[in-house]
Amino acid sequence: MTPSSDASEIAVVYYRAGYTPADYPTKEQWSTRLLLERSNAIKCPSLALQLAGAKKVQQVLAEPGMLEDFLLRGDGKDRFSARDVDDLRQTFTGLYPMDDSEMGKEAYRLAMEEPEKFVLKPQREGGGNNIYREDIPPFLRQLEETPTAAGEPPKKEGYILMSLIEPPQGLRNLLVKGGSLTANEGEVVSELGVYGIALFSDKDAGCVVNRGAGTLLRTKGRESDEGGVAVGYSVVDSVVLV
Repeated sequence: MTPSSDASEIAVVYYRAGYTPADYPTKEQWSTRLLLERSNAIKCPSLALQLAGAKKVQQVLAEPGMLEDFLLRGDGKDRFSARDVDDLRQTFTGLYPMDDSEMGKEAYRLAMEEPEKFVLKPQREGGGNNIYREDIPPFLRQLEETPTAAGEPPKKEGYILMSLIEPPQGLRNLLVKGGSLTANEGEVVSELGVYGIALFSDKDAGCVVNRGAGTLLRTKGRESDEGGVAVGYSVVDSVVLV
């Protein structure tokens, strides 16, 4: 096909969608995604980075030996020590697969016998998708009763089990709902996101840019399990350094 004289070269593809199965209802959407991925445009995020943010990948990275494999390669170029790996692992909460492995079987037992300590998470973003505490056992039983197509894995394998993070108590702030002229004081929980910029080259240059790009603080009422800003569970807040 000969390009038209008024054709424009696209420098950056920004994926505002493309994160859930509903974004790919037919083969046409998959073909479009393949076309974009094969182009020379910068993809934001790249396919690798999009997968790296998936909850299943996060769960796998928390498994024994995975951090060592990435950070302690033994090729003489290690920038990290075993102490660094241990310190990093201390920042992780419990993450478990929901498959038929030994770890997955233990996760299923924990989910059914001690659900108040956990949240069940699917491979979704944006809030409103997680299953919390006592809602987990009946939800898992419902998944087990749902028929699967030939060759399709059990429905529960589309989820991971995560230990609930227990934030500090007693933190209060004034909350103002959009369109309201009054403020309500209540106990709140905040989540600080630290953002960065990474630009990779297909050539031997590897990572061309890798630096910090600021923070985003989200605050919600303590009674709310979900935390998405776009769906109205939390608000964008500001950090006060003391």
